[in-house]
Amino acid sequence: MEFAFKLSIHGQRPQTRFPDLLGLATHAEDVGFDGVYVIDHLLLPGSRLTGYTNAPPAEPYFLDAWTSLAAIAQATSRVKIGPQVSPVGLRHPVFLAKWAATVDQISEGRLLLQLGAGHQRIEYESYGFPFPKLSARIEALREGIEVIRALWESDTVANYEGEHYVLRDVPFWPKPVQARPPIWMGGASPAVRRLVAGIADGWTPASPQGDGLTPATFGAALSEIRAGVTDGRHVTGGALFYAVVDDSPARVDEALSILRRRSDWAGYTLDDFKAKAIALAGSAAEVTDQIRAYAAQGLEHITVAFVPLDDLDGARRSLTRFAEDIIPNLR
Repeated sequence: MEFAFKLSIHGQRPQTRFPDLLGLATHAEDVGFDGVYVIDHLLLPGSRLTGYTNAPPAEPYFLDAWTSLAAIAQATSRVKIGPQVSPVGLRHPVFLAKWAATVDQISEGRLLLQLGAGHQRIEYESYGFPFPKLSARIEALREGIEVIRALWESDTVANYEGEHYVLRDVPFWPKPVQARPPIWMGGASPAVRRLVAGIADGWTPASPQGDGLTPATFGAALSEIRAGVTDGRHVTGGALFYAVVDDSPARVDEALSILRRRSDWAGYTLDDFKAKAIALAGSAAEVTDQIRAYAAQGLEHITVAFVPLDDLDGARRSLTRFAEDIIPNLR
């Protein structure tokens, strides 16, 4: 089992300094995490963001993912780094290919590119981007991945002719350090899962979306994906969870109370959050058992984020607690 940390470059208080966030990334590496990933959004609905942070909703804090990743790449030496996830509808694949290759160069081969079809209509429409129906976004994601790989892997110039993207005699150098950087996909819809089976190297759904992602649901979906692979490729099973680790049930419930600000989770109890797998929560032993249930269903790579997002000291303590009391029991 590999463990990654979702560094919250969003949902912070306006006075938050980037070096403080970067310090969490290096701390995650120092205590033994395997990856550090960041969100790639321009904005999120205020009703959703207030369910994760105490930062003022009138001043939503969002740093750019790819410039942040360049800094993280320079400050670390071992962990995998990348977006979780970059939406192709907001990030043209030509730029994604160039940014990702550059980050792979800076990090000397540690890029993990995670992509998605995009799902926040308000984010697209607020900035003037079209938000087509899901089938069109899925097709654009497929083409986007093909464009990225064409640019990375072509020995001469790259060419591509699709409905959404075109390349004509494009020279693309330098290539990534990795011969074939892995591309994973987020999302959990049947259409996304079919595309993962057809083209991706890993699947990394986010459990906080919807009603959660139970071990049984995760295992059935991952088995379906792997059964659909026709070229012998191994699809790594990953997932993203919010997490609260504390020996006191009262403190766990207090930390999770912020999630109840979301209208769809307003009435949830601690047991509801656990049962619906919206968050990993409880003592170190309980969280270990929760992760072990996913491992039994094929989970190989888990990303954790800690709530509230703006509690940087709490995140540091949680990283240490994971490293000392959870990770050694699952490797």
